[in-house]
Amino acid sequence: MSKGLMSSAGKAAAWSAVGSWAGLVGSMLSLVVLARLLAPTDFGIYGFVLVTLAIPEAIACNSLNESLIQRQELTRGHSNSVFGLSFFFAALFFVIIAVSAPMIEAFFGQEGLTPFLWVMSAGLFVGAFTAVPAGHLQRRLAFKQIALVDVVGTLVAAIVGIVLAIVLQNAWALLIMELSRRIVRMLAFWWFDRWMPSLSFSISNLKDLAAFNFASVSLRLITVLEKSIPQAVIGMFLGPAALGMFNLAMRVQEQAGTALISPFGAIALPFASKSQANRELLHKLLRGAITVATFVAYPAFLGAVAIAPVAVPIVFGEQWIGAIGAIQISLLIGIRRPTSTFDAGVLKGVGRPDLVLKIALICLATMIALPYVAPYGLEAIMWLIWAQKMIGWVLGALAVQRVVGFSIKQQVFAGASALLASIIMAGAVILTSARIPEHVDDIAKLLLLVVLGALTYPLVLLIVSPRTTLRRIRALVLLFAGKKERALQTMMNSPDNDESSNFAPEVSDAAKS
Repeated sequence: MSKGLMSSAGKAAAWSAVGSWAGLVGSMLSLVVLARLLAPTDFGIYGFVLVTLAIPEAIACNSLNESLIQRQELTRGHSNSVFGLSFFFAALFFVIIAVSAPMIEAFFGQEGLTPFLWVMSAGLFVGAFTAVPAGHLQRRLAFKQIALVDVVGTLVAAIVGIVLAIVLQNAWALLIMELSRRIVRMLAFWWFDRWMPSLSFSISNLKDLAAFNFASVSLRLITVLEKSIPQAVIGMFLGPAALGMFNLAMRVQEQAGTALISPFGAIALPFASKSQANRELLHKLLRGAITVATFVAYPAFLGAVAIAPVAVPIVFGEQWIGAIGAIQISLLIGIRRPTSTFDAGVLKGVGRPDLVLKIALICLATMIALPYVAPYGLEAIMWLIWAQKMIGWVLGALAVQRVVGFSIKQQVFAGASALLASIIMAGAVILTSARIPEHVDDIAKLLLLVVLGALTYPLVLLIVSPRTTLRRIRALVLLFAGKKERALQTMMNSPDNDESSNFAPEVSDAAKS
């Protein structure tokens, strides 16, 4: 059973990676084109819409289906109960937003916001119809189908968004682009799951899922508030242009995280749920997944920080120069994602979403400082968010150590060599950038820095941790050769995939198993 479950996890992570990487290409290309066609103010207006709908979407669309993934025995009544609740909340919030849209417009002081709110609130019904089939597919580890859905949805949305940006040249392009992505996902998930919605369920079905749903919805709400409160404060204190820059900075980091980390983090919840009684197997997955994720995530985030001053004007346009500092800090926030993503998924999977909720509440409390920090500008707000995420990262690591026995030392050293090599690489790129003559063309300068980083990182890794580096390279070669299961098995089943042998000889034998 353990071997079969590990094999399923390997296939799931591999397909999730393929979907995320393919989706990243489409998302980043569309983001670059849209950033050049639209102004920061357009992104800010779209940001006001997202802030308003954040809590309704968290309740109606994005949290109730997690109980379907976590539950060991699932009936049709359970699925119907999740759909019924999702549809009820979608209808409730749709009416509330439709009535209160003019007041929301007045609150933000953004004229013309009401029509955007009316149209986007209809997307709540799309999310309600998507939740159950999406949960079913994730529960079955059907990440091949999920990857296909994400790629098609991203490509369709990119085409729609770019065409409308050329024609309309306003925030409507962003809104309709997002709605088109959600509609494609809904239709595709229905097709693959072949599940038909129904309101036929019992009170006992609701009770079975009540405890987990309460914790899951509460956690999602807090996560949404963590993201929405800074957006609201920035919009009110610094204006829509600053909000647009903030949204771009966070979107760059989130899309990078989705491509580099989420493919492995996505399997944490269903895998942890299925292996609750086998801690050795769970530890093996965590060590392997963190090692793989950090291998690509650390150099990507820190390398992007180093080249951002040169890359942002070239990629997004001169109008986004003011966002460089915010983008760099946002990328630094992403450094903690390889472990924090797995921590949250594992805690939910073993039935402890309450711990994730408590950590999120502690982090949310730091947002009380936002109004005091806002007068110092956008970058000051970004540093506050960075501090908040670091606190959450430490608390999450402690919780995983307490619940499943996977120590902080193992979590840290699983990616230690990658972090060290990435820091040296970023330092080399920054020092070189400062010494390149001013007459050198910006594009040539950017290419030189990228090549320097691409050569420095693996060279340092080979010096610091040769065995682990060669194993990682082998896993990547297998992945690109189409041997997805073997690629993941190379990382997860290797007896020395814990890098503590290079950095902490005193780690226990159990940690090295």
